Amino acid sequence: MRHAKLFSDEKWIQKHFTQLVKKYGGKYVVVAEHEVFVGDDPSELEQKARQKYPKSIPSGVPVPRPQDFSCAL
Repeated sequence: MRHAKLFSDEKWIQKHFTQLVKKYGGKYVVVAEHEVFVGDDPSELEQKARQKYPKSIPSGVPVPRPQDFSCAL
């Protein structure tokens, strides 16, 4: 059970990645207990997530901008 919880935020990020790109493109996102922390400093976001959810292991990812997916051919 603990193992499943360990990766639940990573799975949440994967499931909601398209929405994250549309809403937070160009930012950094840290997710803890399915709550999203958004900003420019990943260390600061992780610290905020750990303060709010001390027993959680936050997952973080830089969110690409929608135009980063454009093909230049």
